[in-house]
Formats: sequence, structure tokens, C-alpha cells
Amino acid sequence: MAENLEQAIRQEGDPLARALGLEILEVQCMGSPTKPLVRLILDKDEGVGIEDCEQFHQSLRRTWEVTHPEGPLYRFEISSPGLDRPLKDHKDFQRVMSKLIRVILRDALDKNTVVVGRLIALSETGITLHDNQHRKPQDIALAWENIVKAKVEVEF
Repeated sequence: MAENLEQAIRQEGDPLARALGLEILEVQCMGSPTKPLVRLILDKDEGVGIEDCEQFHQSLRRTWEVTHPEGPLYRFEISSPGLDRPLKDHKDFQRVMSKLIRVILRDALDKNTVVVGRLIALSETGITLHDNQHRKPQDIALAWENIVKAKVEVEF
């Protein structure tokens, strides 16, 4: 049911999000059958503000009530990915070019290695980080297939 609900939410929500200059990054369906909860994470190039979340929430709620009057009353939670957002695809990495990121790599011994550096290049084969946290600054090329997880590091 959650997969079908996620598809239905995306089908209804994607056009609304695009009209508002937003993108739906993630849909999470949870809660009980009597109190279903749907969490949506939105983004846009300039960052998502509370007004963006409220506007999308109102649009989605109204549309959903009109197109699904027979279904249960869904609670929608709308948010941004946050400052330390996870990076999942090429588009995410492109958005954070020149930012400091933390990458967890899978190595040959099935252990994880953590690399932190500034994203300086992006290609079909992987990414390149500039690591200046060690005595000798260096550029590090990382292949896509070795990246387990990545996220933006919050800088102050």
C-alpha cells in the first residue's frame, strides 16, 4: 500500500511542486491505517523556506481532498532537507558544487572510510574533492560505485 500511496502522492504533488518552483525529493508514508502520515521533503536551488512548505502543503491538501474524497484523511508533513542534507544523485551533487561534503566510501575490505573535502568536480565516473584538512592538501577522485553515503557538512 505504501508504494501505491507514494506513487499517487508523487503523481498529484509533482505538478504542484513544479508550479511553485519546488522539487519533491522524498516521500515517506507511515502511521497507522486510521491515521496515515505522509512526509514530503522539498527542495529548490535557493533553499526551501517555511512559506514554500506552507504553500505546497495547502495546495496538496486541497488537491488531495478533491481527487480522493473517499479515502482516509491523510496528515501531510512538509519540510526541507536541512543544512546537512543527504546527497543521493548527480543533481544533488551539482547543487552543492564548491561546498564542503562528507563522503562514506566502501573499501575493498567491506569497511567504510570517511573523506571530507570541498567538492570541486563532478563527472560521469565520480566526484573530486579537495582535501585541505591534512598537512599536505590534495585532490581526491572518488568513483560513484564506491560512494555509500554523502552529505553536506555544515560550515559556520
